[in-house]
Amino acid sequence: MKRDFCSKKIFNTKRVLSIILAAAFFMSPVCYKENAIVARAGEGVTKKVEIPVSKPVISEVRNDYKGLFISWKESEGAAGYRLFRRLKTKSPWELIADVPADTHEYIDKDAMKEGGIYTYMVQAYNGDKVSEESAPKTITRFPLTKVRLNVKYAQKSARTMQKMINDFRLGSENWVWNATNTQQVRVQGLTKLAYDYNLEKIAMTRAAEVAVKFGHERPNGSDCFSAFSEAGYKYTYAGENIAYGFKTAKKAFEAFKETNEKYAKQGHRRNMLSTNYNVCAIGHAKVNGVHYWVQLFAYTEDDSDYTKTISKVKKTSIYIASDDVSSYKKTLDALGAKLKDYAPGKVTWNDAVADKRKAVLYYNKSIGASGYEIYRSTRKKNGFKKVATIKGQFKLKYTDKKLSRKKKYYYYIVPFRIAHDDKVYGKKSEIKMIKTG
Repeated sequence: MKRDFCSKKIFNTKRVLSIILAAAFFMSPVCYKENAIVARAGEGVTKKVEIPVSKPVISEVRNDYKGLFISWKESEGAAGYRLFRRLKTKSPWELIADVPADTHEYIDKDAMKEGGIYTYMVQAYNGDKVSEESAPKTITRFPLTKVRLNVKYAQKSARTMQKMINDFRLGSENWVWNATNTQQVRVQGLTKLAYDYNLEKIAMTRAAEVAVKFGHERPNGSDCFSAFSEAGYKYTYAGENIAYGFKTAKKAFEAFKETNEKYAKQGHRRNMLSTNYNVCAIGHAKVNGVHYWVQLFAYTEDDSDYTKTISKVKKTSIYIASDDVSSYKKTLDALGAKLKDYAPGKVTWNDAVADKRKAVLYYNKSIGASGYEIYRSTRKKNGFKKVATIKGQFKLKYTDKKLSRKKKYYYYIVPFRIAHDDKVYGKKSEIKMIKTG
């Protein structure tokens, strides 16, 4: 993270080591035009205007627990969108989805290859009219592991910080150093920040995440503001301050103020005194006896409804890049965390044919799999043993040889994928019976 957007300070308050960081972010608002499909050609006469289908723009591609998430902006005149994918530059585009005009996002659940490089392209269409291809977007797939842990939230104390922030913004201390540290400049045009209960949910998520990985990069490898988009939160500006080690809201707030710091180390202060925001929310979590605080700020046009405070232990899910799980092992073990990886889809049968001493099994591709395990028994309900491991998602045929003649055999197939060097299994297929000749 660049120094312009992040500052770091180590405090020693009653022998408690506390660290705070700040970040700010800007995103331009996006405006959409409504399409006019009828225009006057003369008095009492109407004429249909042929509107070309505009070129789509992919706005985001990111790693998600269930696959790769792709979103795009609305195209003028579109009746639907086709999403294409390829794994190599010289490979032809593969159509993976065809969605209606009101859909602008898709999760590619078949993109589970750890370290795989996937490129996406979108085309809009309306009947026979097809838009230009969007600019392609490429991303490296890093599967995520779901981590379930117990977090003690104390949102009643967290919400008291809203008044502290607003009193600070409207009081006599609302000054910051200029860039040369020669003058304390009062910030003009400040107003009170409303408390945003939708934003608070994101702050609580971030409080749990910083207990595992303290910083503005989330455990899943993305920046802190991806938590906004994942929650569907609409904003123009956003900012985040984080801290740990302060037992009370007041002590955390005083640290965020950075009163005795110069310009370079007043990033949190400038966040709290920014005119860019109209709402705020605070997350507070206690994990392994340590207090974690998250201040979130935003400018939004969406209202939120009051929610009750949470002051109890709550099971919370966070997501960690699968290849990083081992890095957090000590922390996760101390938190009693339970890990779960996204499983590939169930295998369905295509066909199975038998000869005198062999059986040939045909099955359909499992979404998200990297291979298959074949199990066989001479009894329908038990006695199954693994007879083969198929490495490769597209190897959809298996020949089982050296069988006995005139005998019934039963098979099922279990798909798997690899995550942090372990196999993650999907549900087994239905049992298929064949009889040799």
